[in-house]
Amino acid sequence: MRLLLCFIGAFLIGCSPSKKTPEPVEILGPASGLKNPFGVAFDDAGNMLITEYEGGRLWKFTQGKPLQRLAEDVPFNGMHNLVRTRDGRIYISDTRANYVRLLDEKTGKVTIVAGTGVAGYNGDGIPAIEAQLNDPISISLSPDDKRLYIADIRNARVRYIDLETGLIHGVAGTGETAAPEDGALAITSPLLDPRGVAEDSRGNIYILSRRGHALRVVHPDGRISTVAGTGVAHPTDGPALQAGLNGPKHLCIDLDDTVIIADAENHLIKRYDPEAETLVTILDHGPGGTPLKRPHGVWVTPEGILYICDSYNDRILKLKQ
Repeated sequence: MRLLLCFIGAFLIGCSPSKKTPEPVEILGPASGLKNPFGVAFDDAGNMLITEYEGGRLWKFTQGKPLQRLAEDVPFNGMHNLVRTRDGRIYISDTRANYVRLLDEKTGKVTIVAGTGVAGYNGDGIPAIEAQLNDPISISLSPDDKRLYIADIRNARVRYIDLETGLIHGVAGTGETAAPEDGALAITSPLLDPRGVAEDSRGNIYILSRRGHALRVVHPDGRISTVAGTGVAHPTDGPALQAGLNGPKHLCIDLDDTVIIADAENHLIKRYDPEAETLVTILDHGPGGTPLKRPHGVWVTPEGILYICDSYNDRILKLKQ
């Protein structure tokens, strides 16, 4: 009888036992004084670095100690996220100030590496420090730490800084705001609200479209295609091109080259699997079942631990996948 039930079940839900999803742990919450955390990164000692959007502060968190504020004298304006290279350079997207900044981990000094402070676009192939940006809303590093990608959202472009030469270059977008055509060259295609960007280990560059409610990829040959989302906001999981996103805000690549997405307006964390071509929810709540509220940041450590900026709950969660 048991074998018969398994045989029948294989056609419906499969016979393998379901894997229980681990519960998230709250690392920091409102009682810590956090206000709108949008981004996290880690130093070599395991200390967490945190950017706040609304609070406008840069924090360092060491387990068991109070939050320590960094670079208090810098007039940050609407920071979104930050990234750290293996050799300790910390880059910050200071979005409303139209800068990308660099924090020296040892001295605490902050310098500007991209942007003039004036919103606009004055070309690529020039020193990043001379290039205008227009709300550089999200940044990420290439796997080899040689490129710093920028989702330059109000310029409708994705760009990168060559960290060896200091020059800025285009990846996708012409400045026109529209959904790109699948199979077209990314550099000559429009983009619709490029909100996040991340490169996987195979050279695929993923771009989140906020108002387009979609995930797109620039393939190594330079051509762009939509891989998840329908263009209409909805929360459904399933085959990626039928599944939904709603104003997605950030993404990162995990150890398996799957894409973790902060699906902010659905109040969900989703995973896109490029091999299975599926988009599924992996988290919708914090400890005790409390719902997520507009999560804006996700980050996976080299150990595979996922950190989530549950931004409008003023907390940071940890999930062992």
